[in-house]
Formats: sequence, C-alpha cells, structure tokens
Amino acid sequence: MANVTSTTADIFVDERWSPELNRAIEFDVIIEPLFSDWTSKMSGSGDVFHLPARHHLTANTKSAGVDATPEAITETQQNFTVSTHQVVIQEIEDFAEVMSKYNIRAEFTMDASYVLARARDVACAALFDDNTTQTVGTLAAELSDDDLIRAWQYGADNAAKGTGKAIVSPACWGGLLKIEKFTQALYNGDTGGRALHEAQIGKLYDATFYRSQLTVGTAPNSSGHLWWGDHFFKIIKKAPSMHAVYDAKAIAWIVASDQIVGFFEKQEADEAAAVTTVARLHGVRLQTVK
Repeated sequence: MANVTSTTADIFVDERWSPELNRAIEFDVIIEPLFSDWTSKMSGSGDVFHLPARHHLTANTKSAGVDATPEAITETQQNFTVSTHQVVIQEIEDFAEVMSKYNIRAEFTMDASYVLARARDVACAALFDDNTTQTVGTLAAELSDDDLIRAWQYGADNAAKGTGKAIVSPACWGGLLKIEKFTQALYNGDTGGRALHEAQIGKLYDATFYRSQLTVGTAPNSSGHLWWGDHFFKIIKKAPSMHAVYDAKAIAWIVASDQIVGFFEKQEADEAAAVTTVARLHGVRLQTVK
C-alpha cells in the first residue's frame, strides 16, 4: 500500500521567504556628534587648518628710571589636515534587481548611511588613546570612584570650563552601576529608578557619560575619554552624499555614498608666562575594560 509522504508530495509543498531581511545589528553611533563642529571655520577650499597659539606675556617689575624691556614670543601652531575620503559603493545589475524579492538599492542606501556614520565614530574613538600624560584607570579593569575623581581633578587643575563629556565601553558602564553613589537617589536625585530600570547613571562629577561599543581597544582592553570644551573637534568638508549612475554596457546601476572628513584633538596652550608649549590639558584618557 502506497502512502502520500513528504517525499512523494514534495512538489506540492511550498516554501516561504521572510518579508524582511535579517539585517546586521548596528552599534550606537554617538561619539562623533559629541565632537565640537569646526566645519564653518574651514568652509570652502583648503585641506589644512592652522591653529596658531597665543601664550601669556610676563608681568615684570618696573624699576624707577629704567626703561622696561619689550617682550616678544615666537609662537607655534598646530596644523590639522583634512584628508580622509571614504566611500561605500555597489554595482547592482538589472537582472538581480528585477528578480530580487527585496529592494536591493533601498537596502544599500540604508546600510551606506550607517557604515559611513560608524566609520566617523571609529575615527573619533581612535583619538582617545593618545593622552599618555593625563590617564586614569587600568586596562581590563573597571573604573573606580577614585579614578573618576582624579579625572575631574585633571580638568580642574587646568581650568577646564563647562560640563565635561565622557565615552566609556558598556563593560565600564556596568562597573559604574555597581557604585552606589552613581545610582542611589539620595546622591543623584533619581526618584524614578532610572539607574535600576534603564541602566542610566547620568552625570558624574560635572560630566555627562555616554557608552559606546566602538571605544578603541580589543577586549578586555578599552580606552575611553573624558574631555571639556573644544578639546576634540571635527571638520566635515563633504557631508555624506549619495550618487547613482547607470552603466548601459553592464546593464547595472552603480550606487555610491562618500564623505570627506577630519577628526582632531587640540592641544591647549600652556598657562605659564612666556612659554610656547602646548599639551593635552582638557582631556583625560580613561583606561578600563571592554
């Protein structure tokens, strides 16, 4: 006796495709928006931005009957070259586009926006590991309360103004959630339980903290940063732009998105009189865990 089985009825059994793609996860892109925007200072042509220093003069004692000696400082400058040109590009043949269940070009547009934004964040994060003078914490370890207080002191010692901004890894953020003064309503005024329910820690020692998966370093090492003012800045010579051209020979659309950008760390001019030096005074490297 013959039975109808999945094998004999195979041509009657259909298959289904998901109406949506399983798109790759996207990390939080939050570092680049925190950089000061100096684009307007370099509008138009040019690839090098010059930042001359202006240091303090000396208050000298004036003796009676003796002419004062004029003072002149031979100043230095910092030069920042905007040279990073990045592009995302695909060639999509008509055959593939017609036969595909999914809108390939729309998916490209969506992904190109994220890919270029991620590249900007990675370039910004790469600057976080440069400050070897003002550093707190230990690689592969959580930050302590003492680390954060010392980081605040670096800024205070160098007259950093305004509210600081800090980027740390999720693992470091998790360590901060263990410190009661950062989550306890008696200390931070959080009567809504945001620390417990939404993993928020808010403002610490006059600095707003943010978490990013793109901090520089390979797990378990992570280097974040705390900074004030214009210590980190960006110059966008060409914002992300979409381009499309049809290639009749290939019977295909060539679609691309590109940007021309620069991300920089400013060294502040030292406070002492008659010096010409600069240093990373308004930033603190946060060495911690990823």
